[in-house]
Amino acid sequence: MGEQGTRGLMTVGELASRVGVTVRTIQYYDQRGLLHPTCKGEQNLRLYSPADEERLNRIITLKYLGFSLSQIQEGEGSDSLAELTDALAHREAELERESAKILRDMNVVQGLRAHLANREQANWSELAATVGVAQDREDMLWSAITGEALEECPIPELSREEVICWHQLMGDTIEAMHDGVLVTDDRAKALAIRFSSLGGMPHALAGLKRLACQRSSGPKQYGRDFYAGIQRRTLSFLQDALDCSHANANTQA
Repeated sequence: MGEQGTRGLMTVGELASRVGVTVRTIQYYDQRGLLHPTCKGEQNLRLYSPADEERLNRIITLKYLGFSLSQIQEGEGSDSLAELTDALAHREAELERESAKILRDMNVVQGLRAHLANREQANWSELAATVGVAQDREDMLWSAITGEALEECPIPELSREEVICWHQLMGDTIEAMHDGVLVTDDRAKALAIRFSSLGGMPHALAGLKRLACQRSSGPKQYGRDFYAGIQRRTLSFLQDALDCSHANANTQA
């Protein structure tokens, strides 16, 4: 094929560079029958067109959304926006579940780190108890967020100033956790004092119950599992910091 016939075509290396994948990835899709070169040039050089580039972008996107290579091959030319939308919703739900689990695990790890602070060796019974307490608190906080329990907990009327204080406290706590602050640190102690002055965990749970009553079915109607996970982890950190502060005060008394 002459130069005129190959104008606008790309080698496999050029295609890989444009799309951001490896040459080996393109070769694999070729072997699986999903992507073939438009033609071959001199010395059997495989050449790809803009249409091939679009086909490769389709493969990469659908693969990320969870489609198998067989599904991608079977559906070529018949993709619908409805199917893509459903796939995006499914992928979003998966990421939310993964994010919520990561936040739960981070909360347990944070508690274990605080427990090990200033200790010379691990006490496995106490560490296991710390994990159990964290898991029990997760169940309690989730019940509050979904409105499935806490019938005995009154729903408080919050002033505008109290709402602002709660938002500021949650934001400052998230920032502290991001900075790696332990519940035993002075910064955490200061947050615990603010937490206690706003009513502590009972008031926080009642506030979450109020939010639950304002939506029809669970956290999905209000936000996402990811944000519910942030709420749970933040309140757990504050309660741990408050418990630690009380324990230190009793020791010094």
